[in-house]
Amino acid sequence: MEKHIFILILAILVQFYFVSSISATISSNETDQEALLTFRNLVTSDSSHFLANNWTKNTSFCSWFGVTCSPKRRRVVALTLPNLQLQGAISPSLANLSFLIELNLANNNFHGGIPYGIGHLPRLRVIDIQNNQLQGSIPTSLFQHRSVQIISLAFNKLGGEMWNGTWYVPELRVLNLRNNTITGRIPPSIGNATKLMNFSLNGNRINGNIPMEIGNLSQLVELSLSRNQLTGFIPSTLFNISSLLVVSLAYNNLSGPLFLDDRRNVISSNIEHIGVSYNQITGHISSNICQFKALKVLSISYNNITGEIPRNIGCLAKLEELYIGYNAIDGTIPTSLGNISTLQKLHCGNNHMEGELPPELGKLSNLRQINFEENYNLIGEIPNAIFNISSLEFIAFTFNYL
Repeated sequence: MEKHIFILILAILVQFYFVSSISATISSNETDQEALLTFRNLVTSDSSHFLANNWTKNTSFCSWFGVTCSPKRRRVVALTLPNLQLQGAISPSLANLSFLIELNLANNNFHGGIPYGIGHLPRLRVIDIQNNQLQGSIPTSLFQHRSVQIISLAFNKLGGEMWNGTWYVPELRVLNLRNNTITGRIPPSIGNATKLMNFSLNGNRINGNIPMEIGNLSQLVELSLSRNQLTGFIPSTLFNISSLLVVSLAYNNLSGPLFLDDRRNVISSNIEHIGVSYNQITGHISSNICQFKALKVLSISYNNITGEIPRNIGCLAKLEELYIGYNAIDGTIPTSLGNISTLQKLHCGNNHMEGELPPELGKLSNLRQINFEENYNLIGEIPNAIFNISSLEFIAFTFNYL
């Protein structure tokens, strides 16, 4: 008798669990559907009619355009609606998509703020809402998200201060916030984002120093901080990141000696592009520049750099573009420049260089632009070989004694 009662109770529990599971699944699915429909209702313009024609209750939301569901649970894991000219506000209801991994609304015309709750979606890996008309502050929860890998909010109208609390984004690979109006400072805790590969704040209003802790970003490939209000020195730790390829720091108020100025500093670098033009950098170009063996672009124009061009600059065998104009560089032009066969653009105008133009410049067979104007002390004849360079498009030697 007791055995039959036990089996009966067990059967009832199994049935209850089965029904409860179905109910929970239905309830969860309804939550996802309602979240999507609420999002659709705040889209005021859908010129392609994808949402109006496709997002209907007559079909499963997992089959709706731009929606991807998990195969088993049938929960929304991705909402990808880029390049559709959608207009309207981003509904806070998206924060109810608790299984969401990717949110891509890039290249539309969404306005208003980024719903705060999006930063609390536990499975979120990618949030790409770049190139819209979004305003307000970035949800601070995004800077404490243990799973997010890509945050791309560039080309909006986002403002407010960069969150200065402790960042905890251990999986973050890309942080692209360029071309907004964000203020504040880069916090030292950026050094905790050790998997960060691309860090871009170009075209904002960030001030203060570049923290030394940025040297902890051992996987960093591109650092773009141009067109801000940064001050202080460029951290020397930056140039020991072996993965780093691009450093763009132009149009700031950075000062102190040029990062190439310390002869004692051993640099482990594969950097291909260094851009620090339009700052207040002082010092000179040291002969240890040869440690940048992979360098393709060196742009240090419009600073306060003095001294001579290193005699061994020809060691930069991969250099394609050299911009050192509008400084106070003096001395003669090194003959070793003629050894850089890859050189295409050579801009050295508005300095204090003197002496003759070395004939070795005529060996630069790929040269497209050459500019030594307004040095005032260059003398002698322009080597004929320069005019025989078939690729040459631009020549500027005015205001000299040539």
